[in-house]
Amino acid sequence: MKKTFFLIFCFISIIGFLSAQNISNATLKTTVKGGNFDGQITWFLKGDKIAFDVQFTNEGKQYTTRYIPDRTKGIFHILSTTPDSKIYSTAEAKLIEPTPGFDRNIISVEQAGDEVISGINCKKIIVKTAGSVTECFIDPTINVNYTSYESFFRSDYALLAMKELKMNGFPIAVKTVDLEGKVLTEVQTLNIQANSVNDNVFNISKDYKPIEQLNKPEKK
Repeated sequence: MKKTFFLIFCFISIIGFLSAQNISNATLKTTVKGGNFDGQITWFLKGDKIAFDVQFTNEGKQYTTRYIPDRTKGIFHILSTTPDSKIYSTAEAKLIEPTPGFDRNIISVEQAGDEVISGINCKKIIVKTAGSVTECFIDPTINVNYTSYESFFRSDYALLAMKELKMNGFPIAVKTVDLEGKVLTEVQTLNIQANSVNDNVFNISKDYKPIEQLNKPEKK
């Protein structure tokens, strides 16, 4: 009986281990500080699809904007939800400006072993530029080709480092400091929920009105 229980336990453990090695569907709630933004971002990852929500509150009212990068067309689909309306618009990725002070001229990218962040075994990468040092913690079990979205995320040291190292996964913590140790930007993941993303996340719902329609004068 003990032997049977042991074998069953081992089988369940192996299945759980293998599942943890390949997460292709997940929701990540993160906090971001610095870089002209201070708030929460919710990421939706499914296969090679990515979308994210930016939420904020103004005068007690909740506002949410969803960004869906479209690599085929080179545009962001933008869904803005306010207390009074739902608006759809687009933005060309090539027109997105990097965050002021972001330096794409990387001096070095160093793999610094493994480190556990929020209970997750991550790959640690250190990125150095002329004026900053960035620690990136990558969860390699999240199976998404994040580097293929480089044209959409132009101020991301983790993405640039992952591209150079040819590494898949997703950054769950990133911290950039200047040469004096002052924190410039910091991203932390609050929680990860596997198998939580529906395909509707990446669709443009019909109840979102294109911004051109909002600007058209009403017919009399």
